[in-house]
Amino acid sequence: MQGPLPVDSPAATRASARERLTALVVAFSLVAIGLASLRLRSVPIGDVPGLLPCLTAAGLVALLVSCAILRNQYRASRYAPYAFLAVAYGVCAALIVAYLLTFPGIFSPSGFGLGAQVAAWLWVAWHSAFILLAGVYVSADAYFARQTGGTLRAARIVSPYSLAVTALAALSVEALFLYHDQLPALATRTGYTPVFHALVEQLLIYSAVAVLAALIVTSRLRSTVHLWLAAVLVAFVIDIVVSGEVVERIDTLAWVIGLIEAMFWQCMFLVIQLQHSSDQLAAFANDKRELIEETLRDALSGLYNRRGFDARFDEAMRQSRRAQTPLAILVLDLDHFKNYNDHFGHVAGDEALRAVAKTIGSIANRSTDVCCRVGGEEFAVILRMTDEPSAMTVAERIRSSIMRLHIPHAPNVPLPSVTVSIGVAATDGKSSISPKALYELADNALYRAKRLGRNRIAVAPLPVDPASLRVV
Repeated sequence: MQGPLPVDSPAATRASARERLTALVVAFSLVAIGLASLRLRSVPIGDVPGLLPCLTAAGLVALLVSCAILRNQYRASRYAPYAFLAVAYGVCAALIVAYLLTFPGIFSPSGFGLGAQVAAWLWVAWHSAFILLAGVYVSADAYFARQTGGTLRAARIVSPYSLAVTALAALSVEALFLYHDQLPALATRTGYTPVFHALVEQLLIYSAVAVLAALIVTSRLRSTVHLWLAAVLVAFVIDIVVSGEVVERIDTLAWVIGLIEAMFWQCMFLVIQLQHSSDQLAAFANDKRELIEETLRDALSGLYNRRGFDARFDEAMRQSRRAQTPLAILVLDLDHFKNYNDHFGHVAGDEALRAVAKTIGSIANRSTDVCCRVGGEEFAVILRMTDEPSAMTVAERIRSSIMRLHIPHAPNVPLPSVTVSIGVAATDGKSSISPKALYELADNALYRAKRLGRNRIAVAPLPVDPASLRVV
């Protein structure tokens, strides 16, 4: 039974039920398209000279980008099977380049004089290379997924393995170029030869089915990589069957279906990789926002801290001036709270602060309201789209609600319970007052309320005159 998977294994990213269903639908669709080609094997489409190079070039680009993504994933995780799969895609892409260069009629009428069979053998070469190297990936993944601490050791063989496979592929292409006139024929103008059907095609199909079966058994298709690599192998088998058994001529609709199936398995993994990269980027951005939000929050009260207040207040002031809408700020301070802490202790003081913060948040609860703890026992509330009378109403509701908490005060305080003093300042959005100046107005109003007996609200009109502060 397979043990726990290391976090850097591809299987650490579990495929969701929805993704499994999508892969199943894709696989059945590919099979259905392949079966449809049986009825279309003799339907002519005429001469479309640009179709083969266009579809093959699209597949080539997809293979190269898939190789680059897998290489970067390996460099980030040091999980060697990623590198092995990257090599499979990269070598396959390199062989397709040689295939395009030698296919008659694409870059030269005769394929640069290399003979009609070179392109056919290169087609076999890149299909063979992909399935064999995919098999290496499946074996490596099954092995390293069970290992603990073997990732760094495995990284030592990645470079030699990549160089060896690349050199072998280059030598194979060179051998095809040098000895093409001694190779048995695989294709004619009307289709493939008996050698292809009896030997080459069967080996490709059986190899692909064996790799697919090994992938299913070893991974149970639990991860995204395993699941979609299995879908790629299904499309690979259908590509071989359609190209080898169904297509009779290269000017039929069945031949087009074979090209599309080939391009599909070459592009499918890239599409999934890009989708998951997009999802990961979105998740990263969301985590970053959450982390930034945490740095702006006060751990004790859950309200915004001083840094959060400064950021939100500046933003609110800019919006108020831009839209010329009213904005109000309340600055609150608990009365004689030092005496409360000295008498009951800081643990009780923290509980009282939490209760007050919860009360403030329950009243200033619009989506645009911002409640903050800006000091030890000092709070602030930013009220967008709120004029002075409305801000007074909110302030009074907060003051009376905190009184109704009935938090007993220290015996040496002339107040029976914990109360709050509040300073209010507002702007109509048309004045050029700065955030700092508006906050100072509210802060001055707060201390005016305290000097006049506490447990009350003071309002600072604009422009401010200390003698004109109204107290309620």
